[in-house]
Amino acid sequence: MDSLITEIRKIDTFLHLSSSDMVALAKICVPVNYPPRKTIAREGVDAKNLFALITGTVGIWVDYDTDKADLLAVREAPCLVGELSIADQLPRSATIVSGAPVAGYTIDADSFRKLLEERGSIALALLRGISKLVRSSNDSFVSELRQHNEELMRTNAELTQAQRQLVRQERLSSLGKFSSMIIHDLRNPLSVIMGYADLLELKLEDQDGELYQYLSRIKRETSRLTGLTNAWLDYTRGEIRLAYAPVTVEKLFEQLHENVKTLIIAKGLTVKWNREFQGTALLDFNRTLRVMVNLFDNACKACSKGGCIEVSANRDIDHMLLSVKDDGIGMNKETLNHVFEPFYSASDRGGTGLGMHIVKTIVEAHSGSVDIKSSPDEGTEIVIRLPLRM
Repeated sequence: MDSLITEIRKIDTFLHLSSSDMVALAKICVPVNYPPRKTIAREGVDAKNLFALITGTVGIWVDYDTDKADLLAVREAPCLVGELSIADQLPRSATIVSGAPVAGYTIDADSFRKLLEERGSIALALLRGISKLVRSSNDSFVSELRQHNEELMRTNAELTQAQRQLVRQERLSSLGKFSSMIIHDLRNPLSVIMGYADLLELKLEDQDGELYQYLSRIKRETSRLTGLTNAWLDYTRGEIRLAYAPVTVEKLFEQLHENVKTLIIAKGLTVKWNREFQGTALLDFNRTLRVMVNLFDNACKACSKGGCIEVSANRDIDHMLLSVKDDGIGMNKETLNHVFEPFYSASDRGGTGLGMHIVKTIVEAHSGSVDIKSSPDEGTEIVIRLPLRM
């Protein structure tokens, strides 16, 4: 009897019972042993006993032996199992199956209920044990529910992102087809313009006069427009074929100034040109110029009249750093998170939403990177890192 009492006192429910309560309980305990994977009690069957397990483990299953079987919990000895059916006198709500070999005691349901009526302390101990079990089950349920909710939210976010990506791809595909047709139609008139410009150049006798300078600009801009159409065609095909050549910072800044001087004048901007690095790098000149024009155009849109833009060139070991900094309206976190996405535009001043996407595409084609620092009302600085390749 003493050894039996010592064993069942290991179970939390009975831990604090008095000696007389333990003696009364021990009298209705019958030793049992179950091998692994033994069905100890079945779901839907009237509960005739409960189990005081001393060693081993049991699994609590619903719909056991069906294709919908679900393991609710694993109970490790020492523990009391089956007490809920004893308390509510309803058929078992789950099947109990041994895991590791089980040793312990069965307690007859009717005898146990009679004992509960006679000894309130045992009834209170059982109530506490059931309360602890319910709380534990509730915590486990809440934890699993939170986990499922997190998984659902994560899956939903992934689906939303995939949907956005699909929409972007469809729009880019449509844009590519439409752009290819437009570019094809543009090439002919550009060739005609260049052809007539060449003829005019042959007929002009004064190659130092004002008309010759105008003609040179027409040829240069026509050539640049042809290059842009070819670059756009490459972009719509999903590839960029770079034409590397030695490029000086001086030449790049001069051409950039030529392209944006009308914007500077129209908005009364103050522009600082910092050429701390004055070396040469192997770049695709026209595409790098396109990057700088896009960045300057964005900076111009962000600035109010009379604003300030700073264009800089620096060197960091084996990289050239080109930056455009403005004192404009800046960008919030939402805009920064989407700034490189095609067709995304937070500006109310017009734009296709492709400018920064093209910047990133061209820079990465050069094996470079783009870094943005911006805060609302504090301006923006965009720095591109390009390998010197020297």
